[in-house]
This record gives sequence, C-alpha cells and structure tokens, in this order.
Amino acid sequence: MNQENSRNQGEISLVDLATIFIRRIWLFVAVLVLFVVGGVVFALMQPERYEYVSLYQIAQKASDKPIESPEKSIAVLKSQKMPELEVGYLAQNGERLPFSVDLGNPENTTLVRISSEAVREKADAVRAFHTQLLQFLEKRHEMLIDQAKNNLQTRLDSVNRTLDSLKSAPEGGQAIAEVMQKQVELEGELSEISSGELLVVGRESIQRVAPNRKLIGLFAIVVGFIFAFLAVFLAEFASLVKKALREQSNT
Repeated sequence: MNQENSRNQGEISLVDLATIFIRRIWLFVAVLVLFVVGGVVFALMQPERYEYVSLYQIAQKASDKPIESPEKSIAVLKSQKMPELEVGYLAQNGERLPFSVDLGNPENTTLVRISSEAVREKADAVRAFHTQLLQFLEKRHEMLIDQAKNNLQTRLDSVNRTLDSLKSAPEGGQAIAEVMQKQVELEGELSEISSGELLVVGRESIQRVAPNRKLIGLFAIVVGFIFAFLAVFLAEFASLVKKALREQSNT
C-alpha cells in the first residue's frame, strides 16, 4: 500500500500539468512574445532579394539542331568562364560574389538560362556578370558556326567542281542528277545555320524571392511555443528542487 501511494505521489496528472501551466502563464506569455518579437525583427532586418534571369538561344546549325548541346555549353561556362569572372570580381571588389549564379536548360528547349538572387543594389553587378557569361558563349558559338560554315562550303565547292566536270562528260545524266541533289542539300544546310541570340539579360522578378517573412514568423511562433512550455516546466522543476532542499535543511 505504501509503495502504491508513493508511486501515485510521483505521478503527475493532467490536472497537475494544467495547474502548473496556469500558475506560470505569464512566464509562458513572456517567452512566447520574446520569440515572436525576435522573429519579426529578424524578418524585417533581412534585405529583400529578387531573382534576375538571363536567356540565351543557342546558335543552330540545322532546324532544331543546336551548334552545341545546352549541357556542354553550361559545362564550358562553369569550368572556364565562371571561375575567371569570380576571381576578377574578388580582385576588383575585395569580396566574393554577393549573389548566387545558377545555370540551367529549360526542358525541351535549346536555351541556356542564367539566374541569380540578389538585392536590388547589386542588380547592375548581376547584369554585368550575366552579360560577360553570355558574350563568352556567343563568341564561342560564332566560332563553331564559322567552322561549320567553312566545312560545308568546302564540301559544296568540291561538289560544284564535280558537277562542272560531269557536265562536260558524255552520258553523265544520272551522275549529274545525284551530284545536283547533293548540292541542293549542302546549300540547304548552309542556309539553315543561324547565330545565337541574347533573348533576356538580367530581367528582374516582379515579386521578391526572399525573405519569406510569413514563414519566418510562423517558425518563430512554433519555436516560441516549444520554448515557452519548456520554460514553464523548467521553472516549476527548479521551484520544487529549491523547496525540497529548503525542507531538507530545516530538518
């Protein structure tokens, strides 16, 4: 019986929990308000960041056939040009890039997409960085276009010489038709080659992308509730320990 009474005395009922909570309600409110106010202040202090997007249409050597795959273009930018620009920015400004730079390829397109998140004060720096990346890519593709055109022109010149020699030969009708067909194909491929195009450079998003002040506020409320409950029961625990120590000292 004594063991059962001792066990019952050591247990805390829901009524006891409610009593503790009500007795220390102001501590709960104080801690909760502290976290909420802190979260609001933190959210308001965060600078507003916007997304800046640039788009580049890769040069085409045939219909729906880019001069270079978007994946390779992105890999070249990441491995060659971006490190150079990052080092240059650090040397010129004494700090690392204050914005992110992400490269991607929208699905089912031959576009290269460059996006950055930055405060408006850095918008010009973002656009300058994007422009240098795109100009590098544009020059690279112009070089590839020249190579493709020269290759096609060489083949076309060879076909033209063959055609001229066949015209002077007797009974060359079938061969002439085949060579002329090849000539038309090469001329068509040559005419389909098109240069790359800068579609958009540093277009700013209509709405900010960060910070998400509502999410920060909600997080502060949730964390505040948790710590407020902990504070209440830790305070009650400390009070009981002090009471027990005081009773022991009196005896």
